[in-house]
Amino acid sequence: MLPTWQDSELRWEQIVTPARQRRQRLQTMGVLAAGLAHEIKNPLSTMSLNLQLLEEDFAEPSTPLEQRTQRRARLLLGEVNRLDSIVNDFLTLARGYEVAPTAVDLDLLISGLLSFHEAAHARLGISARSAVSPEARLALADPKLLRLALTNLVVNAQQAMGEDGGELLLETRARDNAVELRVTDTGAGVARETLDKIWQPFFSTKQGGTGLGLPTTRRIVEELGGEIRVVSELGRGTRFILSLPAVPKQLPAAGASEVSEP
Repeated sequence: MLPTWQDSELRWEQIVTPARQRRQRLQTMGVLAAGLAHEIKNPLSTMSLNLQLLEEDFAEPSTPLEQRTQRRARLLLGEVNRLDSIVNDFLTLARGYEVAPTAVDLDLLISGLLSFHEAAHARLGISARSAVSPEARLALADPKLLRLALTNLVVNAQQAMGEDGGELLLETRARDNAVELRVTDTGAGVARETLDKIWQPFFSTKQGGTGLGLPTTRRIVEELGGEIRVVSELGRGTRFILSLPAVPKQLPAAGASEVSEP
């Protein structure tokens, strides 16, 4: 069963850091990251090219030595590509995003997202559902960026629940001039002493994790003029709460058909 958390009863750690200070730090980080990435990506490109050529030389290994060389070349190439992907993700996080805000139909967006992950949820034994309030169906956001942020949270929930399965709920609520979008899972939860670190770039408790998914999500939400917080408890699960601006009813809404798949 999903935890029946109430805002007034929450006793878990809540992380809310001033957005302006984070943006200033990220702007400085972006300048430094651009120069650093240039120095990193050039040798990575050279390594990738030569490893591809080495892999082609041993495409048809005939001896144990050649087979071992082929495996090692493939392993190294995979790690080089992973590092290149991390550098690209870090650059995107540091530089920020081009935002094109419009009225987003959250019902269509969430339905499309859950449909896209349906096979993964079935494989992991995850029961996923949505509960979109009619009063909180529209939010002012960039549909592509919002989908990316939600995708990160859904994938995070999948990893938290793992192969043991569990429940995942995406719901919306109206809050004054804002719309709350909640992503709740019944995964392992996060320890209080760890909770204040999850927004730090490169921090991850998962093996092989880059530690960029949640910082990217928060950066997106803040670029959209919103905020995000998290509540969690070990053994019960985690809830991420996104607060986004509401929109006037006369604006046309962007739905799932206008958002490319992740």
